Amino acid sequence: MADVAAAAGVSRATVSRVLSGDPAVVESTAAAVREVIDRLGYRPNRAAQALMGASRTLGVVFGQPPERSSALLLAAMQEAATERGYTLTVAIATDHEGEQLRRGLDSMVDQRVAAAMVLPATELNAQVLAEVEVPFPMVSTTDLGPEPPCSVVALDEVGAVDLVVQHLQEIGRRRIMHLGGRRETLVARFRRERWEALVGDPDLFESAGAWSARAGYEALHKAAARGVRPDAVFAGADDIALGVLRAAAELGLRVPEDLAVAGFGGLPATEFYGPGLTTAETDLRERGRLAVEECLLRLADPDAPPSRRLLPAQLVVRGSTVPSA
Repeated sequence: MADVAAAAGVSRATVSRVLSGDPAVVESTAAAVREVIDRLGYRPNRAAQALMGASRTLGVVFGQPPERSSALLLAAMQEAATERGYTLTVAIATDHEGEQLRRGLDSMVDQRVAAAMVLPATELNAQVLAEVEVPFPMVSTTDLGPEPPCSVVALDEVGAVDLVVQHLQEIGRRRIMHLGGRRETLVARFRRERWEALVGDPDLFESAGAWSARAGYEALHKAAARGVRPDAVFAGADDIALGVLRAAAELGLRVPEDLAVAGFGGLPATEFYGPGLTTAETDLRERGRLAVEECLLRLADPDAPPSRRLLPAQLVVRGSTVPSA
């Protein structure tokens, strides 16, 4: 299909629409595509055939097991899709090699979705999005860089890290430790790389290894055991920060006097973490709504180049970094 699209000067989505007999395709364009199909001897695969009679269904493929933040994002997608007269179908891809993501996209083909929103967890997952041929537009809700293979509606990771680290620096903290999440994930890499650019001390990094309170608890204890003495912690997720607060108490560190703690994500419960957790809050409701909107824009204009929409975070300052007056 990619060869046909390139030779005809159209997108793969347009080729799929011609193959399905979509009357909305301009006849001159459809004729040009059919001519290339005949000339190249192309035979449509089951994906193109499955597009025929596509329902008003949007797909969602999680590239990692859904946790609290992605569950909130899914709820926002469901609400936005319902408002526009669409239903959602969901697949889970829990590996990091991309094979389950491929199977998840195959299931979307079988279910004849109109478009799919994908949360690629790893570099290999992102490569799948660049290589796979499906007869529907895709929207990634993780940033894929300045020239994405598909449209992107995602958090501005760099800007969000800047908000947290600069806040900690402005209140006088100089030894800002970063506790990263699952190291193989794209967002963990983005957050660590930006932290490194701002702080520049590799000794102040500790991998929590998971997006959980226990992982944060164990990571701070591990850092203390190797003699690291930070005056602030930037946790790669709010759940990690929750574990940091417990570990700090056990280590005899007062929060925020001895150790300022900031999280990432803005989960609703963060207001009640210890003295209240400072966090980079992300608007998951808006992100889900815009992802659905982008799917519909792709369907209306399949030949438009991929767009990249990065949503800003908001810094919420609480007692874990600045004592209450």
